[in-house]
Amino acid sequence: MSNLAPVHSVHFYDNHDSLVDRLTGVVYSGLLVGDSVLMVCTEEHRLKLMQSLERLEIDVREYARKGRFTVCDATEMLAMFMIDGVPDARLFTASVGRFVLEAKKAARSKDEGVTVFGEMVAVLWESGNKAGAIALEQLWNDAMRGQVFHLHCAYPEWLFRGDAAELRQVCELHSHVIDAAAA
Repeated sequence: MSNLAPVHSVHFYDNHDSLVDRLTGVVYSGLLVGDSVLMVCTEEHRLKLMQSLERLEIDVREYARKGRFTVCDATEMLAMFMIDGVPDARLFTASVGRFVLEAKKAARSKDEGVTVFGEMVAVLWESGNKAGAIALEQLWNDAMRGQVFHLHCAYPEWLFRGDAAELRQVCELHSHVIDAAAA
């Protein structure tokens, strides 16, 4: 059993570059310590992240070949477990859970660490499915009870302007809050 405690952070970003900078650091540090990294991003952020990692000369293709770096599309991943706007726990475990387990097996750190970034909640929130986003955050928390990994979420901060109660609700579902000036 790992000595590590799970981390479920949320980053409220004010521009796309600040998110990509943070993701670059998350990927780089995770790979450096031997963890596997699973990124579930929108196309825009995925492309910018890959460009940033390339500038740092991180051979993501080699890490991907070894199963230590996996990138998935957020919308495609959501389609694997959402039913009528609600995440299905069984399908979530069968899809996302499988990716996390595969990443854990490929990790080279002593604790078989896995670092996950998920942008699916922001996709749901931005499309108006706030209840689906909250339910997905809760599924992630449930998944973290069964195994230890680090999960990083991100939302554009402008989605919460003027609604402190919604911001607080999202913050309470996370162990760490980053850049939430209004929280």
